[in-house]
Amino acid sequence: MNNLNGNKVILSGLVSSKLDLDGLLIPLREKIKSHGGNLVGELIQRRGVSRSKGSGGSKKLDQPLSRETYISSGKVDELILLTEQNNCDLILFVNELSEQQKRNLKDLIGVNIDVIK
Repeated sequence: MNNLNGNKVILSGLVSSKLDLDGLLIPLREKIKSHGGNLVGELIQRRGVSRSKGSGGSKKLDQPLSRETYISSGKVDELILLTEQNNCDLILFVNELSEQQKRNLKDLIGVNIDVIK
């Protein structure tokens, strides 16, 4: 993430429900602001422990919901709407995304996608 030059930014991603969300987001908000970005929205998908009888519930908390977009298709739809409502220039994800996931999200949403570190 370089200088954001006043770009309208949405912060997004998928995080475990066990994670302290404020502890994660507060420094990222400050980072966006310090790099010249204008944070216009946030859309964070929380992943909780499954109530299913199958194995692996808590082990899957840090895995993507979709190989194509990392987040669910419903959250992608919400991001499209949030982006349009705020005339957003860039979406920054809290997750490490593959180049293919970034391309897929950009194709679906219509704005640049990057990762905030």
